[in-house]
Amino acid sequence: MHYGKLEEFVTLVTEIVPDLMSQRQRSQLTLGLRARLVLELCQDESSADLFTIQPHLNRIHTLTEHSLQETVTRSVSDKEMEAVDLNFEELVHTLLEDPSEKEHFFQEVFPVDYGPRYDTVLQILMWEFLSRLEELLPVPDFTQTAAWLGASPSVLEECGQAVLDPEHLKTLLQYHQHNGDLGSSKCPFR
Repeated sequence: MHYGKLEEFVTLVTEIVPDLMSQRQRSQLTLGLRARLVLELCQDESSADLFTIQPHLNRIHTLTEHSLQETVTRSVSDKEMEAVDLNFEELVHTLLEDPSEKEHFFQEVFPVDYGPRYDTVLQILMWEFLSRLEELLPVPDFTQTAAWLGASPSVLEECGQAVLDPEHLKTLLQYHQHNGDLGSSKCPFR
């Protein structure tokens, strides 16, 4: 259930380097990840309550609004995008309030609408994002990485802490954006 953290990371990086993905790809990926998180929370009995899920619904609404503000040429109208946002929120409320609808949704609808095809789309978009990010950043080879991590277990912990500081990540990405190339990459999922 790290879809939320993944969405936050994608959002942070693409705000710093907007050319990393198209607006459409960015919207599909961030909204798709957050929607998947919300549905998994709804499915899990221990987290299926509005108090837990509402912040994620708010995040989806914020992402939708942000997407509408950034989109210059629209393949989907503002009203359609807002309707999708509203329909998803209504679906979540129904799942939380009606156990029989919840059971029907997760047995019949979820596997079709949010099953393997949905996962494949998210994987392709995530692969595209990571491939472009990899092109932007210098990547140490396996020998270098093993040497760094083998030198001291605290190095791994320090690396994790460095990633948690958005300002460090922002500086790094901006530096490499000005010096790197964001060419297209070949996706193995296609």
